[in-house]
Amino acid sequence: MRVKHLLAKNVRIVTVVVAMLLVVGSVVLAAGEEILLKQAIESALRDNPAARLAEVRADRARVGAEQLRQRVDGAVYTLITTGILPPEQMSLVYMGPVQAEQLENLAPRRKQAERNLLMLEVRRNYLELYRSFDRLKLAGQAERRAREQQRLAEVAFRAGTVARSDTLTAQASVAAAQARVFAAESEVQVARAALNKSLGRSLTAAIELPPGGFSLPEQETLDLDKGLAGVEAGRLEVISARETLRLKERELEYGRHILDDAGQREAVLAAEEARLQLRMAAEAARLEVFQLYHRLAGLEKQLNALEQGVGAASDAHRLAILRYQAGVGTQFEVTAAEDALAERELDLLHARYEGYLGYLSWRLATGQSLE
Repeated sequence: MRVKHLLAKNVRIVTVVVAMLLVVGSVVLAAGEEILLKQAIESALRDNPAARLAEVRADRARVGAEQLRQRVDGAVYTLITTGILPPEQMSLVYMGPVQAEQLENLAPRRKQAERNLLMLEVRRNYLELYRSFDRLKLAGQAERRAREQQRLAEVAFRAGTVARSDTLTAQASVAAAQARVFAAESEVQVARAALNKSLGRSLTAAIELPPGGFSLPEQETLDLDKGLAGVEAGRLEVISARETLRLKERELEYGRHILDDAGQREAVLAAEEARLQLRMAAEAARLEVFQLYHRLAGLEKQLNALEQGVGAASDAHRLAILRYQAGVGTQFEVTAAEDALAERELDLLHARYEGYLGYLSWRLATGQSLE
C-alpha cells in the first residue's frame, strides 16, 4: 500500500511540474522569432564579441606593423645622419621589415580563423537546437504510449484480468516517461541558450527554428590527397610556424656578421628548433586530416545502416496498418510502429547532421574557409 501511495504521489508531482514547464516553454516559443541558419551566422558575425575581438586583434597587428616600420625608418635616419648605429638598432633595421611583413600577413589569417571557429560553433548549436526539439517530440510520444498502456492496464484490472501490480507498473512507466519529457524540455532550454550565446544575445532570448527541419546543403566529395596538400597552404599553425622559421633564419644570417661564436651557435639552434616545430605542426595537422577523412568514411557506412533501419521500420509500419485493417492488429500496434519509424528517421537525420558538421570540420582542417 505504501508503494502504491508513493507511486501515485510521484505521478501527480511529475505531472504538475511537467505541465508547468510545458506551459512556460510554449509561451517562450510562441514569442520567439524564426531564424534561418544564414541569419544566425550573420547575427553572430555582427553581434558576438568574439567576432569583434578578432577584428580588434587584426587591427592591433596592423598598427604594430606600422609602428615597427616607423621605428625602422627612425633607425635608418639615425644611421644616415650620424654614420653609426647601436647593435640593437642595427638588428632592428635588419629584422624589423620582416617582422612587420609577418604581422600584416598573419593578421587577416588569424582573423579569418577565429571567424571560422565562430561560424562552426553557430552551425553546431543551431543543429543541436533542432535535435533537442526532436528529442522532446519523441519523449512526448513515449509519454502518450505510456499513458495508453496505463489506461489499458486499468481497464483490464477493473475487468479482473490482471493484477493490481500491473497498474502500478504502468503508473511507474508514466512517471518515468514524464521525467524524460522534463529532461528533454530542459535540453531545449540549454540548446537555446547556447545558440543565443553564439549569436551574441541574451541567453534567455526567445528563438524559434523554421518548421520542417534543416535542409542540408550540398557537400563536395572528400579528397584525401587534396586535403593533405591544403594543410601546407591553408593551416594557420603551419603558416605561423613557417614564418617563425623564416624569421629565425633571418636572425641567423644577421648573426653571422656581428655575433661571437656562442651567439652564432645559439642562432643556429634557434633556427633548428623552429624547423623542427614547423615539421611537427605540419605532421600533426596532416594526421588530423587523415583521421577526420577516415572517421567521415566510417560515418558514411553508418548512414547506410541507418537508411536500412528506416526501410525496415517503414515495412513494419506498413504491416501493422495491414494487420489493423484486417482486424487482427490493434491501433496501439500501429501507433507504436509509427513511433518506431519516427525514431529511426530522426536517428538518420541526426547522423546526417553529424556528417555535415564533420564536413565543415574537414574544410577547416584542410585550410578552407566556411564563408
